Amino acid sequence: MTIEHGNFSVSRTIAASPASVFRAFADEDLKRAWFLNPHLSASDYELDFRVGGSERGRFTMTEGPATGIHENATTYFDIKPDERIVYAYSMSWDGRVHSTSLATVELTPTEAGTRLDYTEAGVFFEGSDGAEMRQGGMEALIDALVSTFK
Repeated sequence: MTIEHGNFSVSRTIAASPASVFRAFADEDLKRAWFLNPHLSASDYELDFRVGGSERGRFTMTEGPATGIHENATTYFDIKPDERIVYAYSMSWDGRVHSTSLATVELTPTEAGTRLDYTEAGVFFEGSDGAEMRQGGMEALIDALVSTFK
């Protein structure tokens, strides 16, 4: 059994206050606006944003090399409003877990708004998209978040 360990960071400056950016993670309706991929159909999504809470999503991809049912399962471990979010999540494809990660989101006030620093440490199992693809996917999600404030 081969596994790949991968770590990456993504930083962006967002033209909004840390409180506004934090709300985009904490409020289910606001998070849906940037987190749910428009190229996937979401048959199920729920967010319980609190320490010990969870986030769950079930998405169907009908075209491309990753056709199938994709699911994420997240647990929140540390939340400091307007400053920090720490969570772990797993990703599965057609019922098989292919990665597990620990992620940290840090929000720092700047003159331009907020600096968002995202750091992820993941374990990627056989058949996974791997760390490089995950980083690209996370960059796209964070860019979608940034665009909600333009």
